[in-house]
Amino acid sequence: MYGQLYRHVLLPFFDGVIKRRQTMQHWQRAEETQWWSARQLETLQLLALRKLIRHAAESCPFYAESWAKQGLNAYSVQELSDLQNWPLITRETIRQQRLRMRTTAPLVRLSKATGGSSGEPLQFDLDTGSNDRRTAMMYRGYGWAGGAPGTKQLYVWGSHVGNVPMWKRWKADLHHRLDRHLILSCFEFTPEKMQEHLRRWNRYRPEVVVGYTNPLYEFARYCESVGARPFAPKSIIVGAEKLHDFQRVTLEQILGAPVFETYGSREFMLIGAECEHHKGLHLSQENLFVEIIDDHGQPTPNGEEGNVVITDLFNYGMPFIRYVNGDRAVAGFGQCSCGRGLPLLTKVVGRQLDTLNTPDGRKIPGEFFPHLLKEFPTIRRFQVVQQSPQKITLKLVVDGGLMLADREFLLNEIRKCTGSAVELELQFVEDIPLTKAGKHRVVVQAG
Repeated sequence: MYGQLYRHVLLPFFDGVIKRRQTMQHWQRAEETQWWSARQLETLQLLALRKLIRHAAESCPFYAESWAKQGLNAYSVQELSDLQNWPLITRETIRQQRLRMRTTAPLVRLSKATGGSSGEPLQFDLDTGSNDRRTAMMYRGYGWAGGAPGTKQLYVWGSHVGNVPMWKRWKADLHHRLDRHLILSCFEFTPEKMQEHLRRWNRYRPEVVVGYTNPLYEFARYCESVGARPFAPKSIIVGAEKLHDFQRVTLEQILGAPVFETYGSREFMLIGAECEHHKGLHLSQENLFVEIIDDHGQPTPNGEEGNVVITDLFNYGMPFIRYVNGDRAVAGFGQCSCGRGLPLLTKVVGRQLDTLNTPDGRKIPGEFFPHLLKEFPTIRRFQVVQQSPQKITLKLVVDGGLMLADREFLLNEIRKCTGSAVELELQFVEDIPLTKAGKHRVVVQAG
């Protein structure tokens, strides 16, 4: 009863009347446009892209000057593929040019934001209209997993850090209560803390669980180790970190519900999400244009891995045009049998920084380590630290020790990938802290 009241009365009143946002209108339209044909959606993107390019050229000093130097005409974009001629921007571009990337157009309200939870803090701006659209995309994507606003949701998520004023904590708690969200902090994930989380989980009996991938997986493994079966929700939504196939299997077996993977970032919120067919990630095509390119800036052939490049079609406050976000994904945008016209992103592989480089030119994806270490039940958490091309340290949090034979087997398997020119060290530690955003970094480049 409350869920329906919240979704159809309280949320529209708070969002539309009190805050004067247009989130609900964008959400309603997104529920319709997802069933448009691929051609209709691409036409929608092209119209938005052409308008954005012209706006940036006319009112954003950085874009106007850099494009003029390269002889680019904002009115020359006639097809989506024409964007390949435009230059890329990176985190470093934003750090150096943020103020000049902002629009000088009047009546565009800006709000500050912080991203870069992978360990590279990034300050940027977005306008309120863009934020409304981003939120609408999240409502729709979570809705595919049964997690639309109004459902009873439990979050295994980050929590307040530092000296947060009491009034801010009370305000956040009030919002969580009204939203029907229970937050279980994934910071300090000790066995004692997870036991407490399990009690609160079972007492709350959530309809949907939302969580960071690795902490939720660790929680599931804890439940398995103590023989506990948490209350089974209707669905599990994971994000913020790469989901591996073996993690999906464990989560579904222990938590008793289907897993829906999402892909997003602070800069754009929800980029893609799984529908009920679980065949890939439907892109938020109405407000984002996503490309996969190789290291030379060319479109990556279907089925091959490349760099993710994103254009926010509606952030007029500080346009993100061809932004290389640091992620790697498999190219090829197929269609799903669900009937939605939204293209599927086949697979997000991980971050560029998750790749290790050896002296003899080998590139080892960070994805290799979760697949290897899942074979060692006593290893609860790990982190790979590459101090230099010549040395890699594997930090391990182990329950009950690791036998000598297992250590040798582990090192030998890693050496098959790294070669003999790399020194390997196993370092046993009590804990590996999460990032300030509550995420676990698999690979750290310390050199």
